[in-house]
Amino acid sequence: MANQKVFSRAFFSFSNRFILCVLLFLSGCSIYRRIFPKENVFLKSLNLPEWVLESNIKLRVLSGLQDLPNPEDSLPEDEIASFENKARRILATSPQAMKDLFEATGCIDGSRLAGIRANRITEREEDVWYGICQNGKEDAIIFRLFQMGNTDLYRKYEKETVPAWEEARKLATNNPDKAVRLANQVIEMEPAHPAARKLLGQLYLKGGYCKGSIRNYRIYLRVMPLAGDKWKIHEQLSQKCGEFLKPEPKREEVELPDADPDSL
Repeated sequence: MANQKVFSRAFFSFSNRFILCVLLFLSGCSIYRRIFPKENVFLKSLNLPEWVLESNIKLRVLSGLQDLPNPEDSLPEDEIASFENKARRILATSPQAMKDLFEATGCIDGSRLAGIRANRITEREEDVWYGICQNGKEDAIIFRLFQMGNTDLYRKYEKETVPAWEEARKLATNNPDKAVRLANQVIEMEPAHPAARKLLGQLYLKGGYCKGSIRNYRIYLRVMPLAGDKWKIHEQLSQKCGEFLKPEPKREEVELPDADPDSL
């Protein structure tokens, strides 16, 4: 009987160690991470609706226009606006666009921006801007420039993008169709433009275009995660577009070989 008890304890001890080893092994596997994702405390603190952090599958449109960052609004949402190292990571086209965006959106905690303190270029050729918030805290935005040093593109922001947005804003009520066309011109040049994204979200929702509305609101709330109208937007989308808020099925990414120019 004593031998049986010793064997029983040894068996359960071995079983527990075996189960622990399996769990530790699985913790390094992608399958385990998909089933039990590690909680991101920072993202949780933003208190965003789940659909904001989801990303729809979007195919890039090939364009011969080398100075058009986002043709037909084809960039994946994660390339336009995402979160990294407790900061926003945003695609922009010019220093003036970065300045305007930081001042318009304020700090990530919802407070207004008191001033821009400094900026630095990283090894990845990203431009990190540091700001002081009115509540005394510091904030930063990681800007990914479309074409760093392209002065022609920099000037196009002030000569074309800014006037197009001003006209779109004025026409939103009386001529929404033209406002949509102009706002789409804006986001082709400045993909993360928060006001244009919000306007398109509103007009698309009003017109019943759920996928377009969700995409634009998603980018808007990534750029301004503590916007005061966040939960009002969520309620409106849930009522009118609830079926479209469900995550798309994940697909395996397939790397396509580079085309051989001689074969074309």
